[in-house]
Amino acid sequence: MKRKLIYFLLFSLTLGHFSNAQEQDPYAIFKQANEYYNQGQYEKAIETYQRIESKDAVSAELYFNLGNSYYKINKIAESIFYYEKALLLHPQDKEIRDNLGYAQNMRIDAIETIPLSFFQNLGNRIIFFLSIKQLSWLALLSVLFSLCAYILFRESIDSSRKRTSFSLAVLFLIIGLSSFGISRIALSEEQKNRPAILFGQEVLLRAEPNLGSEVFVTLHEGTKVDILEIFEDFSKIKLANGQTGWIDKDELKEIK
Repeated sequence: MKRKLIYFLLFSLTLGHFSNAQEQDPYAIFKQANEYYNQGQYEKAIETYQRIESKDAVSAELYFNLGNSYYKINKIAESIFYYEKALLLHPQDKEIRDNLGYAQNMRIDAIETIPLSFFQNLGNRIIFFLSIKQLSWLALLSVLFSLCAYILFRESIDSSRKRTSFSLAVLFLIIGLSSFGISRIALSEEQKNRPAILFGQEVLLRAEPNLGSEVFVTLHEGTKVDILEIFEDFSKIKLANGQTGWIDKDELKEIK
């Protein structure tokens, strides 16, 4: 009887551990959240997705699904916020860009962006065509391929093969160094920029960081801004049209 009791206890502990492991598994939680979403239970889906986010097991797919869930319940600021976070991880993803565009069309504020010059557009396309992580991997792999091609060049006897392998070694080295350089520039630009989304329904843009200051304009939730500096309870922000001013720092959330 004692042996059976021990077996039963061991089985119960193993089952409990397995059940707990399932509850902690981000993939299982993500699957459950997707089921809630497909059933139209969007608030439950959000709660479940955020359990994964709280474990720092984040991904573009997680943020994208959170954006979709908030969009379904007409929470535009939250929707834009998570689409923007997804776009940071997958800058070239068309579906994320399209859904972000739909959410942005729901905003009250229509702030015109300062047009960039041809060379500024070209530079941005080159620098941000790939994410920093992708550029880092490209640099690493290119250097490894360059090393392999150089070894082949040293070991080859045939002159034609030596020329080909040497050319490949140089080409991969140039790609690797270029990718590394671009990734450093992109990282520097990313660290300088502090994009954020306004969450307050009505946000007053002031001339100075105090409540008695002149109000320039009233902004609304979902508007994207850049944080320039923070002073006590106020954040100095820059709008897409270049206008700057101060707002209550609790009225926004940083994307990064």
